[in-house]
Amino acid sequence: MFESLAEKVKSHQVNPQSPMISVFQLEIAEFGDLLAWMKGQDTFPQYYLNFRDSVRKIAAIGKVRSFSDEISAQHFVASQDLTLVGGMTFAKQGHFWLPRLMIEQNAQGVRISVYMDNQADGAQEKREALNALKTLQHFTALEPLKQQVKLVSQKANQAQWCSWVERALIAIQQNKLTKVVLANESQFESAQPINAKDFLAESEKQNTGCYHFLYAENADCTFVGSTPERLFKRQGPQVKTEALAGTALMSDDEQQNQQQAAWLLQDRKNDEENLFVVKDICDNLQNVVTQVNVGKVELKQLRRVQHLRRQIEATLKPEFSDAACLQAIHPTAAVSGLPQQKAIAFLQNSENFDRTWYAGTLGVMSKQQGEFCVTIRCAFIEQNKIRIFAGAGIVEGSVPLLEWQEIERKASGLLTLLSSGE
Repeated sequence: MFESLAEKVKSHQVNPQSPMISVFQLEIAEFGDLLAWMKGQDTFPQYYLNFRDSVRKIAAIGKVRSFSDEISAQHFVASQDLTLVGGMTFAKQGHFWLPRLMIEQNAQGVRISVYMDNQADGAQEKREALNALKTLQHFTALEPLKQQVKLVSQKANQAQWCSWVERALIAIQQNKLTKVVLANESQFESAQPINAKDFLAESEKQNTGCYHFLYAENADCTFVGSTPERLFKRQGPQVKTEALAGTALMSDDEQQNQQQAAWLLQDRKNDEENLFVVKDICDNLQNVVTQVNVGKVELKQLRRVQHLRRQIEATLKPEFSDAACLQAIHPTAAVSGLPQQKAIAFLQNSENFDRTWYAGTLGVMSKQQGEFCVTIRCAFIEQNKIRIFAGAGIVEGSVPLLEWQEIERKASGLLTLLSSGE
């Protein structure tokens, strides 16, 4: 099936009229499970994104070109009309790249693309492209998770984390902050290695209504998660983003869920927390858009928690695109706080760990469209260790112990996946 692509690569000749990047593509009706394919790969980096509100999925391996900031990535996309993958850490450090091989599934079928850099060593590029094509046959079956894990350490125990919340409440009372989003990191260990692809496949089954992502720079550590939150989606100049903030319990008790939903929709503290995020996004977008429309409050219900959400739509000014959206919206008040710079400074002086990709953003960037999610409900998997992150928005009226229970509940959404095969 893939021989035609290989023949095109083998016969490829670079001449003065050749583009900077050569693209070889094949469209087929179906391919197979992308996570099962990724489980069979040993080429890095590896990248996977299952989009929240569509059947679109992207899997990619290898790297042809890379960019350390959103501006240079945007310039490349505009000049080459190619799709980049990647994103930004919480601290806004950019990591974008053109993969060697990318597989995209959508409602119309599957597109396989292999890329070669015509400004690099031609023989080496040809070898790497052909090796990438050989991987299309390599699938490894996904398996149920049957692992018991034990808590090894937490960056903050309950008492310490509650003391962070108390400090935040004092800063809010003194009008230094309006909101701050505190997080914790918990490390667990298993007797056996945890396979990140099996883990994410199980999360896809159980954590519906989410983006599902995987990013591995090398074989030693994989960042993985299932997030309910969109940073933004752009189609041409039209941008959709959202304020996802305010939380209540979800359980197996449907009556209790309805009671919690009714309470959440009426609770002033949670509604104000959501409106803080709305205002922050709208204020930050004002210089790059011509108009902004905010939708009515609604519920986003997940497996363990439910949130308030207000959807926001805007029209970009002609000179702006994905880089401007990333700069304006990330990180939102839903993962940092308000005022943003003061909230981030508070976090740097309070949290005793580096968030890196937690509360960052991952997505895809192209000329016509871009889409990025907020990387929460996530973990780093390193052999038999898993580090899980969870956060909670602290505003006036927050109760430290209740906020601790909230982050423990959020973390459990991933932790419980490990024993799902039993």
